[in-house]
Amino acid sequence: MGRVVGYLAMSLDGFIAGPADELAWLEAPRGESQPPFATGAWAATAPDGLEFDDFMVGVGCIVMGRHTFDVVDAFDGPWAYGEVPLLVATSRPLHTQRPTVESVQGDVGAIIARALDLANGRDVYVDGGATIRSVLEARLLDRLILTIQPTALGAGIPLFAGLAMPAEFAVEKIRRWGPGFVQLHLSTRTA
Repeated sequence: MGRVVGYLAMSLDGFIAGPADELAWLEAPRGESQPPFATGAWAATAPDGLEFDDFMVGVGCIVMGRHTFDVVDAFDGPWAYGEVPLLVATSRPLHTQRPTVESVQGDVGAIIARALDLANGRDVYVDGGATIRSVLEARLLDRLILTIQPTALGAGIPLFAGLAMPAEFAVEKIRRWGPGFVQLHLSTRTA
């Protein structure tokens, strides 16, 4: 059976985007001598973090909120999710030409159950701060893969702010991603 997994990047101070949804802080091309970069023993560690394309190989369905969908739908370039079914949790009408995208509403448990059915034994990828918080609070999130850039934004779209209760995670592994990013592989359930 597939798992429910969040996969996203975050600033050191907990933001997944800047105040106006900007991601330039995350996407800027960097060389080995431009921050963020690894130093000391971390610099000697080979970058072996899980790349997005490799992550998507195991994904059978995606669930994201309307705000996140609107942001990623506006990206230039090819559609990052290919033919994977994508459920957009929204109460507003959704007008899209993408045949794999469907709007859903209602209880988060029912939405995740539908996504797991569509995933057909593969993982369900959950994206977006509010959606991940909802799934986490419903105790339906199995894993969270966070790629943390050592940059403090000071303001923006938070990942965890507003949780109704504390969330506990078990650390599965820590990997280096790119020149200076840290990727945390976390579990919310014990084996």
